Amino acid sequence: MSNDQLFKELCRPEIIRIGWHLAQGDSRDDFVRDPVGYADYASNLSDRLFYLIEQVEAHRYRPRHLIEVDVPKSGLSVRPGNVLPIEEASILHSIIYLLSPKLDKKLSDSVYSYRLHQEWEKKAKKGESLFREIDIDLPFLKSRTIHSINPFEAWYERWPAFEKDAKDSVEKEGYTHLTKTDISSYFENIDLRLLHDLIRSLLKTEEEKILQLLFRIMSGWTRSSSAGMPITRGIPQGNDVSSFLGNIYLIPLDRALNKFCSSNGGRWFRYVDDVKVYTKSEKNAREAVFIINEALRQLHLNLQGSKTEILYGERFYQEHDTTKMDRVNDVFDNIKKLSLQKKSSGEISAELNKISGYCKPFTVGLPDSVRGLTGKENRLFRRLLATYGIAGRTRKGLSKAIFCAIAELPDLRILRRCLSYLTHLDYKTHSQSINELLSALEAGTLLFPYQIATVLEAMVLFHPLDAKGIGSRIRSYAFGSNLKKNNDWFVIQKALEALMSFPYQEKFIFRIALNYIKHQNTLVRRAAVALLTRAPKDKVRKHLRELTMHPDSEVLRLSQYLESICSDKDFSFTELAQIHKGRVQDNTIIKRLPQLYAASSTDNKKIAQKVFETITHLGRTKSSKLDFHYKEISARTKWSVDFSPS
Repeated sequence: MSNDQLFKELCRPEIIRIGWHLAQGDSRDDFVRDPVGYADYASNLSDRLFYLIEQVEAHRYRPRHLIEVDVPKSGLSVRPGNVLPIEEASILHSIIYLLSPKLDKKLSDSVYSYRLHQEWEKKAKKGESLFREIDIDLPFLKSRTIHSINPFEAWYERWPAFEKDAKDSVEKEGYTHLTKTDISSYFENIDLRLLHDLIRSLLKTEEEKILQLLFRIMSGWTRSSSAGMPITRGIPQGNDVSSFLGNIYLIPLDRALNKFCSSNGGRWFRYVDDVKVYTKSEKNAREAVFIINEALRQLHLNLQGSKTEILYGERFYQEHDTTKMDRVNDVFDNIKKLSLQKKSSGEISAELNKISGYCKPFTVGLPDSVRGLTGKENRLFRRLLATYGIAGRTRKGLSKAIFCAIAELPDLRILRRCLSYLTHLDYKTHSQSINELLSALEAGTLLFPYQIATVLEAMVLFHPLDAKGIGSRIRSYAFGSNLKKNNDWFVIQKALEALMSFPYQEKFIFRIALNYIKHQNTLVRRAAVALLTRAPKDKVRKHLRELTMHPDSEVLRLSQYLESICSDKDFSFTELAQIHKGRVQDNTIIKRLPQLYAASSTDNKKIAQKVFETITHLGRTKSSKLDFHYKEISARTKWSVDFSPS
């Protein structure tokens, strides 16, 4: 390739579109998700991406501000979590998509994280399009389609291989000592100048333009010191772009480990910043620590002493005993297959019986049995919840263990897995779950604001048999006296989204929405605009029109989108048609409530008729809160339907 060929590739519509799909797929794991899943951005996607290409090509694109939140770790510490603006994420995913084939070749086979997907490589080498023709113009793709265009293998495929190959090396090669390391605040301490120089040296051709764009964006994320000088360290966590760059940054460490293990008969494995070195003597194990420490210092990084250890003897063999996890993984896979084949519940029960005994250590002796879960026990507990969750089954003592874990462990991975499990259970259990979660919030049990926001976010996915009164409790908690104690923007945003999904009076909805449209945070304002659609119909139309002139481009874009659904017949029909695609599930409808309410606020008879038909087509549901919304939306649109006998 000639000089700056990758930059020319970046400006191709197909590449930026791939970047959009990868960014949109990655955003599903954002620390704080967008209130409408960027549906407004996708509504005129080709034009928006064309404009983005124009900005990039003319070197006019300027980085946006990162959205930051403090995310709890195990213990009482927090780490910075970040959310990338969707335009920026699209550009970055496009850049990494182009860089990854060149940089992946420089990674050792001992590195397991963020490696190129074999099927992707085959298509790329043949020059085949990564899209099926039918998918090219779609704004949203199914998860499996996004997976096929993603250059990287999924973590749930690579992490088990990382652990299995490490275990196999012990059995085959007779290692007796394991050096495990942890890098202190890894992503926060990556030096951007060193990363730039490293990537530049790894690329054989001159690709200065694409590197300038990449590092101009990343430099825009840096903070200033107390003296006003820019701190050129740190990249945001929680997205595939940063994880890939973090993988590349440790190549100098890989080289040092290759040299050490070649000379001393050792073996090493790495998954991002999780490093394992196997040796046959304590002397070599200690030397490995010094080698790692020295290599990290050259990268302006430090080992975290409290989490760096050498395992041998009984602890060494316990570390590699994966019998329980292997059994649970097998049961998980079997239940997944049985569910797809619509097999009897008896066969699923038989599978769960194979691992039922593994639950006991977590359900007996509460709360001590779930307090401070780390390492293998933490992973086993989460995997058990995932397995019982996909089966939609509970087990004696498991729900109690879950609520103890939520109260005792600030670990975000545990919290999300617990909430996911609870939402997957039968709707009959949801009322009790919501009551216990709201009681925990009201009692101040959860220490970190982000925990509170995560619980409020999960509220949207619960479908109690009786949803009355829940909206009032959410309002009282989030927008009453508690707000004075805790005004973190992401708590407010998730409370607005939770309120959107539950029955509540129009007039109060309207007041809350108008109040928070004035909030200083963009995501809160967007959530408030979405909530506004549940106000009285005339007020929805009036205020959406006014908000199409809002100075915040994110609010303006969402308001234009919802106002078009309300007033433009062809546009409204297109958006409403999205609801009918594929298998209609309750949570799909919940996520589309802003669009349905916006359309139901119309004064256009044909749009109102289409909304009424859509709601009628959706039919009955076991969810009382969806029944409430169906009745509300039907009442708002029935004026358009002629019920007179023919």
